[in-house]
This record gives sequence, structure tokens and C-alpha cells, in this order.
Amino acid sequence: MRKSLMIVGAWMAALVLATASPLASAEEPKPEGDLASLQGEWTSKDDQGTAYWTFDGNRLSIKAPSRTYEMTFTLDPKTKPHKHIDFEVLDDSPNAPGTKAAGIYEVVDKSNVRIAVAAPNTDRPTNFKSSPTRAFAFDLKKK
Repeated sequence: MRKSLMIVGAWMAALVLATASPLASAEEPKPEGDLASLQGEWTSKDDQGTAYWTFDGNRLSIKAPSRTYEMTFTLDPKTKPHKHIDFEVLDDSPNAPGTKAAGIYEVVDKSNVRIAVAAPNTDRPTNFKSSPTRAFAFDLKKK
């Protein structure tokens, strides 16, 4: 009985060590498709200046001249006629915490992306044009 307890104890210790080691931990899957295309640093320009967009996994940080946003986003690349992107500003974001917004996007090529985001309380945009009451459109350039 004592020997079997020692064997079980040794087995449990090995199991704990194996699951706690960095080699045993699962790595996050690498982004693929459009998500992979968005990764990294981008810039957009408008009448207020240059904004810096940083995509890291499904997180997005936007630093504009007068505002900063921290958010998560999800892509639906199968929708037509435009692919969907949905944003959720984090509760601890410096600006617009908790805000959700629907948008559309297009990966034009490896250096250019277009995004249009719905204004508050409006439907998802249907084109890549800005309208003060309906949508905000951005042309992103890879940094």
C-alpha cells in the first residue's frame, strides 16, 4: 500500500511539473488570413492629423492627436458585399469606454486597408465614405 501511494505521489508530482512548465503550455495560434494581414502598425490621416493604429492579435490601439482608444475587434471576412469588422472599446480605455461599433473593411493589399465605422446609434456602413452623422472612413497605410 505504501509503495503504491509513493508511485501515485510521484506520478502526480510529474503531472504537475509537466503542466506547469513553459514547454507544456499551449502557444496562442498565429493569426491567419485577414487577421494576419492587419497585424502591426498603421497610420491614417484626416483633418485633425495623423492617427496611429496598432493591431496585436484581436486587440487594437488607436492613438489620434486628441484621443486614444484601446479595444478588441472581430472580423467576419465572409460577409458580402463588404467584410465586417466589429469593435468593442475596453472599459479601461481613455476614451469612449464600453462603446461598441459596427464597421466594414477591405484589405486592399499588404500596405493598404480601408475601414469604415458606424457613428453612434447608426447601422453598419455600406460604403467607405465618411458622413458626420452616419460613418467614419479611414484609409490605413502600413507603417
